[in-house]
Amino acid sequence: MSGVHIADIASVAGVSPATVSLVLNNKPGVSPDTRSRILELARSLEYDLERSNNLAHGKAATIRFLKVARHGHTVNDDHAIFIANYINGLSLEARSLKLTLEIMTINGGPAEALVSATEDPGIAGAIVLATEMTSKEIRLFKRVNTPLVFIDNYDETEGFNFVDMNNKESVLIAISHFMEHGHREIGMATSDVATPNFQMRTAAFNEALQRFSLPSRGDFIFHVDSTYAGALRDMSGILTSGAKLPTALFCVNDIVAFGCIRALKDAGIRVPEDISIIGFDNLPASAMVDPPLTTIEVSKVEIGRLAMRTLYNDITLDLHQHPVKQLVSGELVERLSVKALEAISAETKTN
Repeated sequence: MSGVHIADIASVAGVSPATVSLVLNNKPGVSPDTRSRILELARSLEYDLERSNNLAHGKAATIRFLKVARHGHTVNDDHAIFIANYINGLSLEARSLKLTLEIMTINGGPAEALVSATEDPGIAGAIVLATEMTSKEIRLFKRVNTPLVFIDNYDETEGFNFVDMNNKESVLIAISHFMEHGHREIGMATSDVATPNFQMRTAAFNEALQRFSLPSRGDFIFHVDSTYAGALRDMSGILTSGAKLPTALFCVNDIVAFGCIRALKDAGIRVPEDISIIGFDNLPASAMVDPPLTTIEVSKVEIGRLAMRTLYNDITLDLHQHPVKQLVSGELVERLSVKALEAISAETKTN
C-alpha cells in the first residue's frame, strides 16, 4: 500500500480530509471540478485508488488475521475456543462488509516475521492477535503502511488501533462480588508469563484493593503458570509449603482457576466452603467444572466485530493518523464457586 494518506492529498489540494474522503469513496457532495482535481492529485501522489474504489463499490478485499503465539502459554489448545470466538466475530463483520478474511498462524520465530506478514501487497489490512506480544514487538510495526488493528492487547502509549477487554472494570466487578458476599481477605492467582492482559489484571486487582480499602497482602498473591498442568503443579507446591490462604481468590483466567481448584481439592480444601474462587474468560468448561465456576465474560465475538469495523473505517477513510483504542466491558457469570462468609459461618455453627 502507498504511504500517501488522505491528509496528504487534502493538504496539497487545499481542501478538508472529509472532502477527499467523499471523492475517494465515490460519494456525492463535491463539485465535478474539485472531484477531478482531487483524483488527479491522488494519482500523481500514487495513492492506491484501486483499493479505495474496490472497497467503495463493495468489491472483496482481503483482510489477514494473524494468529500469533510467541510463547504458547496462553495462545494454545486450552484457549482454542476464545480464539475461535474472535475469528467468528471477524468473519461475521467481514461478511457484512463484503471483505475476504484470511487466517495466518505464526508460532514463535523472529518478531520481524510478524511485521513482514502485514506488508503483503495482496492484503488491504491486517488484524493481529497480540495476546502474547510485548510493547517492544508491537512498536516494530511502525514502519508498516498497511492499516492494522491489534486485539487482545492494549497500550495507551502506542499509536496503533487496539480493541481489547476492559480489564480494570472487569476485575473491579469480580472484587465487588466477593465483597458483597462478605469477603475481605481476597487474594489473587496470577502468572508471570509475558501476557499483557495478565499484567493489566494484576494491576487492576491491586488498584481495586486500594479503592475498597482492603488489605493488600503479598502472601495472598500466588504466582502460577498459565497452563492447566502448570497451575495445578505450582498451586500444589504452594499448598504443600503451608501457605496461608485468603477466604476468596481471584484467578487471572479460567484455566488458572481450573488448575487451582484441582490443587485445592487434592489438598482437602473445599471450594467454595473453605475458599471462594472467581475466574476470567467464561470458557465452556467453566460451567462443567466442580463446582461450576463464577467468572467474568467479555464477548470475544464483539471484539472481533469491532476490530474488523475499525479496520474497514481505517482503510476507507484513511484514518492512519488517528488511531482508536476501544475496550469492551465484561460481566459476571454467577455460578457456584463463591459462597457468602455468613452462610459458611452459620453452617459451621450448625454442624
